Amino acid sequence: MRVCLQTIALIIYLFAGHQSAKGQPTYMPDSIATQRGPYTIVVTAGGGLSYYATHLGVPNTIEQKHLSRFGAPGSLRVMWYPDHRLRVGLETGWTTMYSYRGRVANDPVHLYVSAVPVLLVFSMPLAWLKGTDRTLTRRLAVTAGTGAYFNYSRLDYVGTVTANTTSLGWMAAASYTYPIGRRFRVAGELKWFDAVAAQNAAFTAEVQLVWRAFSW
Repeated sequence: MRVCLQTIALIIYLFAGHQSAKGQPTYMPDSIATQRGPYTIVVTAGGGLSYYATHLGVPNTIEQKHLSRFGAPGSLRVMWYPDHRLRVGLETGWTTMYSYRGRVANDPVHLYVSAVPVLLVFSMPLAWLKGTDRTLTRRLAVTAGTGAYFNYSRLDYVGTVTANTTSLGWMAAASYTYPIGRRFRVAGELKWFDAVAAQNAAFTAEVQLVWRAFSW
């Protein structure tokens, strides 16, 4: 009988101690919940090849036409990388649209059209799908933006005539970034520019240098 009572008392003691331990708060460091940052300013500059991908209207009066849909664009992007995946920034640059040359009444004519975008852009890496720093999805990102396009044209025909228009538009891009140092990355980006009102659109492929300028 005494052994039975001692056993029951031991079980009650262990059970009460377990409940008391569960009731006490446990302080575990949580780096996600308690730490903020780092925040980083990232500057990206690049250039490559563009292809004018919409209708190109050339007057029928031009003879010996030579059309060019290709150009050499350049871009500059400044992004804020916060402590979550959605990044925000500004992008500008210079994008070739198209050019053509020929002759009108035996006089040479040459038209060149380009655009300067000023866009508010948002970017997000695909790491939210799955993966770690070493996986492909961590280095892939999608970017989209909207803003203004300043379209410029230059016509050389018995003199020079220049014109410019402003158009609303958008941009979408996908990129792959590879680290080459603690502060530098190299990236390849495929991008679609669309100046909607001016009906100018171009597809670009760029090689970019990514600089993590400073963090805090």
